[in-house]
Amino acid sequence: MSQNKIRLKEPDVLETVYDRGVECHHKLKKKCHLTYVTDYHSAPEEKCETTFKKNCHITFTQEPHTEKVKKCHTPFEKKCGPGHKGKDICKTIYENVCETKYEEYDLDEDKPVCKVIEEERCKTKDVELLHIPQHPGDRPYAKKEVCEKWPVKKCDIVKVKSKKIHPKSDCKKVPRKVCHPTDCEMVPGKEICYEDEVTKLQAVPHEECDLEPHKDCKTESTLVPR
Repeated sequence: MSQNKIRLKEPDVLETVYDRGVECHHKLKKKCHLTYVTDYHSAPEEKCETTFKKNCHITFTQEPHTEKVKKCHTPFEKKCGPGHKGKDICKTIYENVCETKYEEYDLDEDKPVCKVIEEERCKTKDVELLHIPQHPGDRPYAKKEVCEKWPVKKCDIVKVKSKKIHPKSDCKKVPRKVCHPTDCEMVPGKEICYEDEVTKLQAVPHEECDLEPHKDCKTESTLVPR
């Protein structure tokens, strides 16, 4: 070996490496405890509930009230010729007498409820395009939608309660004693009408109610501890 070469030596080194470990030991331990079990048995139990019953009775009492009536009658008149002469005779005639009452009642009517709203109406319109060069016989145009708002009246039908007055007439023949000469006759004259206030008795209902308690009981089975 020449003097210019270097010789290398790798020495062997022994090194001890330790691994960390855990050693476990298992032991069995016996533990005891007392458990209490509740024993139930079925027993009857009365359960009650109180309810109330409404008892009502209606009584009618006569109460006076005043109402307006229209009374009409047709009196008889003497119709005699010129220079009449004769003895007076008396007889019974029957005069027509009518009485009109005005009864008020409620009526459900259909009533229109209206409001004015605006609706939009649109249509297509041709618009000439002036900024595009035009050729002879050719005019360029475009379609444009034009919209306008128009007032429109719309109505809904609703039910309303209104007061109505209904005339109810009752006519009868009333006897009258009249006296007139024998050469005269009694003929119906012009009808005479006037308004009058009449006091009448009206049956008005009165309701009286009371609550009567009722106790309802029933037996049920319930589990209870021994």
